[in-house]
Amino acid sequence: MRGDGVRTLVGVSKAFTKEDADAGFEAPPATARLSESRLTAYGARLMREKLERSDGAAGERLRALLEDAEVIEPAGAEHVALGARVRVSSDEAPERVVVIVTPDEVGIVPSAISAASPLAQALIGAEVGDVVELELPRGAQELTVEAIEWPK
Repeated sequence: MRGDGVRTLVGVSKAFTKEDADAGFEAPPATARLSESRLTAYGARLMREKLERSDGAAGERLRALLEDAEVIEPAGAEHVALGARVRVSSDEAPERVVVIVTPDEVGIVPSAISAASPLAQALIGAEVGDVVELELPRGAQELTVEAIEWPK
């Protein structure tokens, strides 16, 4: 964290700073495949609903994902983690809502971003009111965490 209270993510390879390591949560290793038999409760519910309407290869893929998955219940924590719906704002862009999910849930969960994405990595561990900095090709962007919810 910089001296002004803004947590910085530099590029896509540096996910957490030393201060983040002491924040009381464990981030997945950068090399971990976040979808290894894990789904958020919200994503699993949406997959089951989609499975009822699917057949063929799509239905088989959903069935296989659901059968092998450990379902992660909403944390309900005050900090951003896997499964959180996060509302962020910035001076440079309109307010945005994202749901942090495993890669297997992207495309099924509305507004989903992979937990492995730079945006998710910048947000994980943040609390309401925190400002995180995300390095983008066009320059750094500061995002304020406005709300954290836990969809089921």
